[in-house]
Amino acid sequence: MRNLLLMCCALTLVACVSPKTSRPQFSKAEYASEREQQASEARVKSDFNDQKDYSQEELQALVKRADPVARKVSEAAAALCRDIQATKCTSRVVIKGGKKGLNAYADGTNVVLHPAMIDFARDDTHLAFVIAHEFAHNIMNHQVDLMTNVAAGGILGTLLDVAAQTQGVNTGGAFGKLGAQQGQLTYSPEYEHEADYIGLYILARAGYDYPKAPGFWRSMSRANPDSIYIKTTHPTNPARTLQMNKTVEEINYKKAHRLALVPNFQPR
Repeated sequence: MRNLLLMCCALTLVACVSPKTSRPQFSKAEYASEREQQASEARVKSDFNDQKDYSQEELQALVKRADPVARKVSEAAAALCRDIQATKCTSRVVIKGGKKGLNAYADGTNVVLHPAMIDFARDDTHLAFVIAHEFAHNIMNHQVDLMTNVAAGGILGTLLDVAAQTQGVNTGGAFGKLGAQQGQLTYSPEYEHEADYIGLYILARAGYDYPKAPGFWRSMSRANPDSIYIKTTHPTNPARTLQMNKTVEEINYKKAHRLALVPNFQPR
């Protein structure tokens, strides 16, 4: 049974759709230092209330602030999308007025923001980064890739359920469920890193102060200290901060040497 579990995980990894960019890396020592710094800062936890009920006037003010930022990011994202010859170059920005929590997400067509996220990202560069990150998910087709990975993992796991059944072992569909779960988790954190990476290029092309963007994750760590240590479908915040700092250096180099501001992609 243990061997079948390992086989299910290995087959799922092989079948999954991996990220396409070649992003800068960081060392274990750099990670340990960043984690320690964020943990130290998070001892004074943010008192931001992400469950607040916003009045209509407050919602209108948030929309008024977000609209020009979204338009600026949208234009830069569409231009980058064309330059890398992707196909999903337009997304509609939607603000869900009745939703609570520090949340933003992309569904393949829309970029959805909760009011609390706009309120929390009070620096316009941070707000632009949140929007650019979600645009990047759509540009890179992450939603479809994730669904493909879940389906592939589920199918492979189900085949192992059938194989076990032929040997007289009733798994109750355990391998199918495990395969689907593994398919979801295998590259989800990497998709987030990829969206951070491409999102920074969008910020740079939109004219925002992109070196400030990595600080967004330190702010998020003060709001949610668990994200300093826990990796699930998303990377830890120290990992995101570090990779973005490295990306800032990459963009600075390209600007200094008059190179095209496009992300690096893995060879096909």
